[in-house]
Amino acid sequence: MHTRLVDEQLLNQNAKMVVMPFISKIKWVAAVVVLCVLGSAIGLYISSEKESNPFISIHNGDRTNTLVKTLDDGSVVYLTSGATLICPEQFAANNRQVSLQGDALFYVQSNKDCPFLIETEAFIVEVLGTTFNIKSDGKELFELSVQHGVVKVTIKTTGAQTLVEAGETIRLEDNQQLLKEQSIDLQLLDQYAEKMHFKDERLENIVQVINKLSDKPISISGDNLKNREITIPFNNNTVEEMIVLLCEVLKLKYIDDGKEIVIGW
Repeated sequence: MHTRLVDEQLLNQNAKMVVMPFISKIKWVAAVVVLCVLGSAIGLYISSEKESNPFISIHNGDRTNTLVKTLDDGSVVYLTSGATLICPEQFAANNRQVSLQGDALFYVQSNKDCPFLIETEAFIVEVLGTTFNIKSDGKELFELSVQHGVVKVTIKTTGAQTLVEAGETIRLEDNQQLLKEQSIDLQLLDQYAEKMHFKDERLENIVQVINKLSDKPISISGDNLKNREITIPFNNNTVEEMIVLLCEVLKLKYIDDGKEIVIGW
């Protein structure tokens, strides 16, 4: 057919040379379109991933009370006035990373397969499971004290690392060097637990925090009560007073047999 068209001068002999580049261009255009579609699909996927696991900002705007929050993995954070914690609503299976500005006490849930990372403006703190507090405000102020366990501190700018063990404190000096010394205040929890504020917190999480202060175990009778959410402040209250306040707000009762305290209907 092609030869006949050429013989009848209905088609230029050089036409074949034009067809191939044209087809090649079509293939390139198709490839670009496919890439654009794939790029859009990948973008939508990444966007949907972010939406499915959004980050939340927890800020304590209370000037007098410590805001206590239990994270998705069971770790507990005590945020002092003005402190802000940014974290995922739900941690990934292999990633527990948060960022902090301000003063906070951490009770990190142990998970040897997934370290807990806290990022400040100038430092990264890595832990497996321990109790410690951090004071961080930009690049000028940084102080960390460990009550239990071991913490690794990394300076972002240099990559230098320092291990801090229980009973030790490190702080950033004026010469931008870290100074390690023995902790003066070994009762870290006391100052953070004096005035606690829980906001939209599950009853089970509040009871677990109070348990850290109690000399006998406190439990909840009935799984349906554990998920009850409550906003409540405590101001230098004893453990018994906190239990009484919880029960009054939620219309519950408690039994104290001398060995344990049980909260229920």
